[in-house]
Order: sequence, then C-alpha cells, then structure tokens
Amino acid sequence: MKNRPGATLRHRGFTLLEVMVALTITSLVLGALFSLAAGSKQLAVRTQSTLQDTMAARAQINFSLLDNEYRELEPIIGNIRFQTESGDILPDVLRRTAPMNDLLQTFQIVDEDTDEVINGVRWIRLELPQ
Repeated sequence: MKNRPGATLRHRGFTLLEVMVALTITSLVLGALFSLAAGSKQLAVRTQSTLQDTMAARAQINFSLLDNEYRELEPIIGNIRFQTESGDILPDVLRRTAPMNDLLQTFQIVDEDTDEVINGVRWIRLELPQ
C-alpha cells in the first residue's frame, strides 16, 4: 500500500493470503522435522536389534571356541537360536616331533532364524595324545 499525501493509514496487519502462506510454510517445516525424528527412531530400533543379534552370535562363537567333546562346559546363555555343530578334525602337520594332545577341529554355528552359517576352527584337547 502506498501512502497518499494527506491520507492516513488505518489498517495495519497481514492479509489473509500472507497468513495462509506463512501457515503452509510452517506446516511443511514441522512435517519434515517430525518425519526426520520418526526415521531416526526407526534407525535406532533397527540398530539396537542388529547389535543384540551380533552380541548373541559372538557369545555363541566364544562358547564354541571353549567347548569341545572332551571338556564339559555348562552353557551360561540359554540361547536356542544358535546351534553349534562340530566338524572334522584337521589333518596333522607333516613334521611333528612329538605326540600332541591339542588338535584343530572345524565347527559351524547355524542361526535357526535366518539359516546363516558361521564357520570356524577351534583347538580341542584330547585325553590321549595322537
């Protein structure tokens, strides 16, 4: 609005169109912020779930490394999701100078939920040397 000489400005304020544009911009910004916060929360939940699965698998690997058929270990974690299966004993070294009680054995850890397999090798102790 232009001021005409001699005219007084009686109405000061925003027009309806300006108010609607301001509310639209505000609602777009708030909607973007809320969707960002919701996405961040979903990512945190997925990350926590993945971390718990990884920790359970690592605990099973550690237990499998300590456990063998010749040593009795009581399982601390009652986890039925992961199953450890013993494999073959690896062939002996060709140049062995003395009988050995410790040999290498393969093992597999199978995830019952996803059917993923973790392969590993562990030392086992025999009662009698070979």
